[in-house]
Amino acid sequence: MPKPAVHGYTSSRLKSIDLAEFKYGRVDVRAKLPASPGTWPAIWMLGANFPSVGWPNCGEIDIMEQTGWDKNKILGTCHWLNTSNSSYASYGLDTSILNASTQFHVYSLEWSAERIKILLDGVLFFVMNSDASAIANTPFQSDFFLILNVALGGSLGGEIPSNFSEDRMEIDYIRIFQ
Repeated sequence: MPKPAVHGYTSSRLKSIDLAEFKYGRVDVRAKLPASPGTWPAIWMLGANFPSVGWPNCGEIDIMEQTGWDKNKILGTCHWLNTSNSSYASYGLDTSILNASTQFHVYSLEWSAERIKILLDGVLFFVMNSDASAIANTPFQSDFFLILNVALGGSLGGEIPSNFSEDRMEIDYIRIFQ
């Protein structure tokens, strides 16, 4: 059931939890991103154990996030629980992107037992060691599910312009290889 709109706006999210969960492999999502300031599109994954252990214990892999204020950059980030001090830890990098709202681009994840790699149009821009020797109690050795969403406002969406009416993220395809 959708939640009621706040200030006349609604966000959208598609999740594969309990439908398609996987560990390791490659994910390719060919997408065109929203252009409007205040929109926060994301292609990301959470550990399938999210309902029982919560965030950040389940782990998170952001294949692509884009802020509401810089439409010429995307972020690739991983989040997990830092067991040494019970806080969340993260590691992220960004890369430049042109015409993300007018042309389709391929956002990819290559995930193995040892490392996580994120690519834009086949060009590597993020690598993180994710095995147990790099991250104590690593969540990145378990099944994850895929999420596609466009949020409005918030910490990475920023201010929604008063003249905003609508925008969208278009998905051409999602491919998962194992």
